[in-house]
Amino acid sequence: MNWILLVAGIIILATVALDIAYTTVSANRSGPITHKIATSLWRCFTLIARFSRRGIGLRFAGPFVMSGLALCWIAMTSIGWLLIFRSDPDGLVMKSGEPANWLQSYAFIGSALSTVGSSNVQAATAIWDNLAMLAAVNGMIVLTLSVTFVLNVTQTVAAGRSFSALIGVRDPADAANDDLLMPALANICTKLNATPLALYYTPLHHERSVPLSLKWLAERVSGDTPRARNYRQLLRELPYLDIDAEADPDQFLTAMDEWASRYTIDSR
Repeated sequence: MNWILLVAGIIILATVALDIAYTTVSANRSGPITHKIATSLWRCFTLIARFSRRGIGLRFAGPFVMSGLALCWIAMTSIGWLLIFRSDPDGLVMKSGEPANWLQSYAFIGSALSTVGSSNVQAATAIWDNLAMLAAVNGMIVLTLSVTFVLNVTQTVAAGRSFSALIGVRDPADAANDDLLMPALANICTKLNATPLALYYTPLHHERSVPLSLKWLAERVSGDTPRARNYRQLLRELPYLDIDAEADPDQFLTAMDEWASRYTIDSR
């Protein structure tokens, strides 16, 4: 038994599982690993968009980040299980009885996680057979959470674009629109805080960009008034907006501008 591989596999698996769970079911931003991966993928995509024909890059920004994130989740989960199973060189065997090598073991892990069960490799003992069952359960949980999470993200994207359209016809500067806009703003800010990956879905038309729309709203209701502070209090719920609602109005606008720029692609 190679204890180093076993411990490393358990640590990787536990870390990834906790991060996925925090991202998909906590309704409170993203896990630290997920956030770093998504940010890195977004930065890569912004570079691609600069050299692509206008509109081509924007169209696939969100799906690119979400697909890349899903692949990273699967890769890290499978690597964790691979290290666990490879901690015992004789834990997995071919149907001929020969010990499986690393590549064959990885094929077995992929088969177990996907619950397909078509691998030519099998567990050598009951202990490893039960661990294979746990890997299959783990795979089903990750798949279920991922599908549900993608649905929540796309719903948030739709809600955000609906809000962008709303403030396009109901000027936030007009106090008569507060009863309509404030509940809608509270709803979209809490949705984005629960599923911040929705911010990476960039529309072809900038006027439907949620980050830019929220920045514009902040500009329209800026000032040191109770009404403006109420709007800032709602905007403060946005994910990764690091400023207090009671901050100086100009500082708040600067923070909103920096926040919006993180999720905006300029392909011109």
